[in-house]
Amino acid sequence: MLKRKKLAKQLNYAWRVAATGLSFASFGVGGVVIGAVVAPLVKLTTQDRELQQHRAQQVIRYSFDGFTQMMIKLGIMSLEVEGFEKLAHSKGELVIANHPTLIDVVMLIGLMSRANCVVKQSLWSNPFTKGPVQSAGYILNAGSEQFIQDCVDRLQQADAASLLIFPEGTRTEKGEQLNNFQRGAANIALRAGVPIRPVFIRCTPSTLTKNEKWYHIPKQPFHIKITVMDAVQITDLLNDVTIGPKQVRQLNHQLQQIFNREFSG
Repeated sequence: MLKRKKLAKQLNYAWRVAATGLSFASFGVGGVVIGAVVAPLVKLTTQDRELQQHRAQQVIRYSFDGFTQMMIKLGIMSLEVEGFEKLAHSKGELVIANHPTLIDVVMLIGLMSRANCVVKQSLWSNPFTKGPVQSAGYILNAGSEQFIQDCVDRLQQADAASLLIFPEGTRTEKGEQLNNFQRGAANIALRAGVPIRPVFIRCTPSTLTKNEKWYHIPKQPFHIKITVMDAVQITDLLNDVTIGPKQVRQLNHQLQQIFNREFSG
């Protein structure tokens, strides 16, 4: 009996490793197809750049949701979303989230009806991802003042989509606390004057963290819980909303505290 249970666990683990590999391979193929086929078709159907980007974003949204659902159905993971409606119908907000796993951005964009996203240089130039992120008009994080202004301009557009950003700047390491928040998100929020929507992600057991390979999966399927909090106004967090270094530091500290309390809870 014990040998059978051990064998069953080994087979289940081997299956999940294979299924994880299949999932990420399909993700890469999907990125190439969107960039090489879907994006050019979108450009042919309309000359309006904003409409092109909106349609590309919708393709990415449904693709990302499909990727998440595939991982669930393959038995790799389970997903729980608390406050789904708040995120699904988010508009013109700065959505900030912690970053415990490799697939955080995939899950969140798959849940949002409209979303812009900040992407790092490696995704902007990666052959599997550059087609989708560039056709969708996602914002390149070049670490410059222009990057901040690009985000502000996008949030201040009429009928703006929400903008997703990870203030930690990188994934947390296995077993570690949250990384210190970089000030970009606070700077954008203060300059744009938009509501901030905190989203807390918890992964149990920890997996797909920084410096961890995709095949280093846990002994059992992992569970991700996404908690979508109420939006907060900058005036709820700061007495002085003048745009300046001091106010940016204070707002960044307040945002970090919101996530630290959720992490410790």
